[in-house]
Amino acid sequence: MFDVSIEDAIPPAFLYSLLALTVAYHIFAPLCSTVKQQSWILTTISSAAMSLSSLPLFFLYASSRGDLRGIRSTLWTESTGRFFQAYLVTDLLMGVIYYRSKVNLLTGWIHHTIYIFIVEYACRQSWSHLFALCGVMEIPTFLLAIASLNPRFRSDVVFAMSFLATRIVLHVFLCVSMIASRHHVTNDSYGPGLIMACIFPLHAFWFYGSLKGFVKRAKSPKSQPVSQGTVTASGFTSLRARSWMLPRRRGSLRQAVRAWDRLELRKAAGRFGDVQRRLRASIPAAREQVYAYVGLERLPSGEPQQTGAKTESSF
Repeated sequence: MFDVSIEDAIPPAFLYSLLALTVAYHIFAPLCSTVKQQSWILTTISSAAMSLSSLPLFFLYASSRGDLRGIRSTLWTESTGRFFQAYLVTDLLMGVIYYRSKVNLLTGWIHHTIYIFIVEYACRQSWSHLFALCGVMEIPTFLLAIASLNPRFRSDVVFAMSFLATRIVLHVFLCVSMIASRHHVTNDSYGPGLIMACIFPLHAFWFYGSLKGFVKRAKSPKSQPVSQGTVTASGFTSLRARSWMLPRRRGSLRQAVRAWDRLELRKAAGRFGDVQRRLRASIPAAREQVYAYVGLERLPSGEPQQTGAKTESSF
């Protein structure tokens, strides 16, 4: 009844990408120590692939000064769109199974579902090259994803600049180009331009939120290092420096800690006093006793002074 092949219903590029992303997730997931890192694996792969795929089209668009007439849909751009569809589906599937807490309603289910239909609409209208060109806006996503996997790569300034350049400035230029060139590019259709215009407020809201977060973190006081306590003469670590960390409701525990500190200090002081008294007793205090202790004591007048050297009379 329906003259629709399975390749038209489910393109091979989608199936291959779905399989490859699923395998890639199970390879890299054991290397992650947290669920948050696992939730960014597929996003990192997808954003990197989309960014690289869009660069040739972006260079062509920039060299032609915003003219879209030189860009055409090809098998490459079609496969790029199907790959992104496979990422959206795989991210939801893996999220339900492995990191359900990281897949929220807005940026997860609603966002992914809408973009699945947007890509399908672009591919069926032979506008996959326009979607592939917009893949350059995945550069800030890649920066955010790689920083989530490894905090050493995080740079708020680089992320903000890339987001401003691609998802704000470039987004506006692409929207204007799609509307201005609709007669030659989209057969007088306002569809791509309207879709870009509807997505722009979301990007602007995200950019405003990121700037607000940067300002908040810049104004917040830096965390002070926690004191590890001081070592007393008894060899124990004093808990006085850490007692301020206890909640106010635990007054009895705080008093017990202080009592333990005083007890340890008294014990240490007592042991130190014993050592001091023994040291004083072992060393003569008077000057004459010191002289006698080292063999230089004074003798009565007329008698020779003894020295520490051995003589025949000393035997």
